[in-house]
Amino acid sequence: MPTVLRAGADEATGLSVAERWTHFGDAVEQLSSARTMDAVVAILRRNARRIVGADGIAVVLRDDDKCHYVAEDAKAPLWAGQKFPAETCVSGWAMIHNETAIIPDVERDPRVPFEAYRPTFVRSMAMVPIGRPDPVAAMGAYWSETGDPSDNEIALLEALARSASTAIENMRLIGSLEALNANLGERVAERTAELEKAQEILRQTQKMEVIGQLTGNVAHDFNNLLSPIMASLDLILMRSTGDERLQRSATVAMDAAERAKTLIQRLLAFARRQPLSTKAVGLDQLTENMSSLLASTVGQRIELRIDCASGLPPVRIDEHQLEMAILNLAVNARDAMADGGALTLSVRLPGLGETRPANLPAGDFVRLAVSDTGTGMDAHTLKNAIEPFFSTKTSGQGTGLGLSMVHGLMGQLGGGLELHSLPGKGTEVAMWLPVAKVVPETPVAEPEVEAEKSPGRVLVVDDEAIVRSATAEMLEDLGYKVVQAENARQALDLIDEGFAPTLVVTDHIMPGMTGAEFALRLRVEHPDTAILIISGYQGIDLIAPDIVRLSKPFRQIHLVASIAAARDQVAA
Repeated sequence: MPTVLRAGADEATGLSVAERWTHFGDAVEQLSSARTMDAVVAILRRNARRIVGADGIAVVLRDDDKCHYVAEDAKAPLWAGQKFPAETCVSGWAMIHNETAIIPDVERDPRVPFEAYRPTFVRSMAMVPIGRPDPVAAMGAYWSETGDPSDNEIALLEALARSASTAIENMRLIGSLEALNANLGERVAERTAELEKAQEILRQTQKMEVIGQLTGNVAHDFNNLLSPIMASLDLILMRSTGDERLQRSATVAMDAAERAKTLIQRLLAFARRQPLSTKAVGLDQLTENMSSLLASTVGQRIELRIDCASGLPPVRIDEHQLEMAILNLAVNARDAMADGGALTLSVRLPGLGETRPANLPAGDFVRLAVSDTGTGMDAHTLKNAIEPFFSTKTSGQGTGLGLSMVHGLMGQLGGGLELHSLPGKGTEVAMWLPVAKVVPETPVAEPEVEAEKSPGRVLVVDDEAIVRSATAEMLEDLGYKVVQAENARQALDLIDEGFAPTLVVTDHIMPGMTGAEFALRLRVEHPDTAILIISGYQGIDLIAPDIVRLSKPFRQIHLVASIAAARDQVAA
């Protein structure tokens, strides 16, 4: 969906979303060269307002128990030069809690000292902390109208704060370097290597943020396009027309659509944007369950060895996504052993003092490694192995997303990834999985889903006409009486006029009221109405976890299962 800017912000900056990201890149380059806190503050003051599209910005430094507003760029004066107790201002709250404060209405949020804001133009704001692990500063963006900042505005503001945090870290590293004895060349070389590593991590992080943002937008739009295609094909395949040629063509088209859906899921995985369903899982049972699948995947010419240590704690993972990751690694290993060899899946606790992957969070982990005796990788290939679309396979034999997908999954799970390889010596890919704090969940067999015998009336809400029509046709094929609405406001008007649906199927990202907001209102005003939210990708993490959701694109069988779950919630 397009980003909606507040009135005034677009006029003040005159910048499109793409231009803002371009200016963001320029600011990051400037921050990477900053060597003092004054320089960091000056760069933020000079660039932040036009990047975020705000009516004003302020940079705040922590001064013991006070917040010092050291710089601002705003349409009217704010608080430059003033100091306030940290516990009484929003900047202090953001630094103390180390999280972004989003305030759509300064008059209604208890964190805001409104008397200080009353004489200003500020009516809504967002404040982000700067510095890690303990914030030393904060940056606020202010608007003259009430309302939530857009996702893009928050993403830009937080990304700029992270870049400033990295600049401050670099300043500390450089300060340590300069404090060393200039004659100790070896120590200087070590610190220089640390700085270069930090800068490389910064570049990779910024690249992943930008690519992830673009990937999410593409996934949302692409899934909206795939939804009516798959829905129409599904209806053709389910209706026995007697035309075998038509059925064959529809089957081929559906296979292609499913492959496209899988590709989008892999892109989201690499970009760390895929919705995950995590739970505590025992790896001994998971590896045992996968053994036959792995054996059939690698073939008889490759010896499969599974070495899982006993007494391992459960890990918190998305079981399906981890199985897909292991399967991807097994396929890569098989392709690297054309003349046969051995593939080993080992699971163990890391040893004391064992080197951990870079940027691995603090905590306990289980190390799951897939190793082979294949051709291995040279230094250049190893360096680029996790890059998206990088592949050493011939055209048509791979997407180049396998390792990048695994890397993205580990990032989402709070784990880490290691790669070890030498030409002619084979390759080891190790995943560090976070230990769960609860016992593993016992798998429960899913009941068979049958179509509703007495369906009833359904209200379908989606601002995309082709998606709305395709969903409606699926529901009509199941026997429902369907009424369509373009947005949540129109849907509420229909209900107020007397239409009483037994089920509401709504998109999430829509102009005005989102599907999640619409669903929460229905729960209060019409608690007997079953609710199902469908989403192309964006914003799916904002949906309340107890509301049944279905990701686009989907087939009729998935729709039937989700409807049953939504109806069960009301019945309960």
